[in-house]
Amino acid sequence: FANAGVTTEPSFVEITEADFDALFGTNVKGAIFTVRYALPYLRDGASVILTSSVAIHKGRSGTPLYAATKGATTTFSRTLAMNADLLAKRVRVNIVTPGATITPTTTQIMTAVPEVKDMLAGMIPMGRWGEAPEVAEAVLFLASDASAYVTGAEIKVDGGWGSA
Repeated sequence: FANAGVTTEPSFVEITEADFDALFGTNVKGAIFTVRYALPYLRDGASVILTSSVAIHKGRSGTPLYAATKGATTTFSRTLAMNADLLAKRVRVNIVTPGATITPTTTQIMTAVPEVKDMLAGMIPMGRWGEAPEVAEAVLFLASDASAYVTGAEIKVDGGWGSA
C-alpha cells in the first residue's frame, strides 16, 4: 500500500522548481519506487494499492501541483495494472481515491483555518468529512482475496464529492 503524499505548496505564481521536485518526489517518485522495490517480495496473486485524491476529479485552485501528482499516480496505477510482468504473477494494481478525510494533517489545517472543515463539508454530497477507518476498509477490500478479479480499478471513498 503506497500511501505517501504531501499537499503543502505555495500559490501557483510562487511555485519554484524546488517545490515541484519536493511534491513530485514524494507523491509520484515515492509511490513508483515503493512499488518497484517491493516487486521482488510480492507473492503470486498479491495486491498493490496506491492512494490518489479527489483532487484529480475536483480541481482546487490552491493545489495544482498536488492534483497533478495524484493524477500521475492514478495513471501510473492504471498502466501498471496492465504490466505483463505483474499479470504473469497475477499481481493486481488498484487505486483508492479519498476525499476530505480527517487525519493528523487535515486536523492541523482545520486548527489553523477552522472554516475549512465546514466549507469542505458543504461541498460533499454526504455533508461530512470521511474518517480514516472508512478509507482503510476500501484498502482492506483491495488487499483481500475478495478482490481477486479487480485490477486497474479506482475506488472513490469521498462521500460522493468526486462524482458531484
